[in-house]
Amino acid sequence: MSKIIVNYQDTDPLAHSFRVQLSDWSAASWDFPVFSFQAQQPDVAFDSRQAHPLKRQLRREIKTNQGVLVVISRETWQSEWVNWEINTVVQQDKQLLAAKLDATNITPLALFEADPLWIDPFDPRALAQDCI
Repeated sequence: MSKIIVNYQDTDPLAHSFRVQLSDWSAASWDFPVFSFQAQQPDVAFDSRQAHPLKRQLRREIKTNQGVLVVISRETWQSEWVNWEINTVVQQDKQLLAAKLDATNITPLALFEADPLWIDPFDPRALAQDCI
């Protein structure tokens, strides 16, 4: 069973609902990926000393999982953490997925360069094992 990191804006109600939906889909179907969730804006400043251990931890998590799903919320485009994580996924040659919950949300620049697999967040088949 594949394991996917879901990078989402934890302060966005729509993204939080999507997190709950992913968990429900995963629990209801054996062929659905297992998810781990992480906030797009950790409580640590990106360029601070405290960020280094967190970056090491995130690199390890990316390395041990199949890929990362970036959920694009209203403020995702301006997160240094999101751009760093996208670049790290590409460097480690892991699968990069992206989902836009609202068409008006701005896509982070790093995603344009990374050419992710865009998924329909409202279709559970888009995340089924045979689709990833």
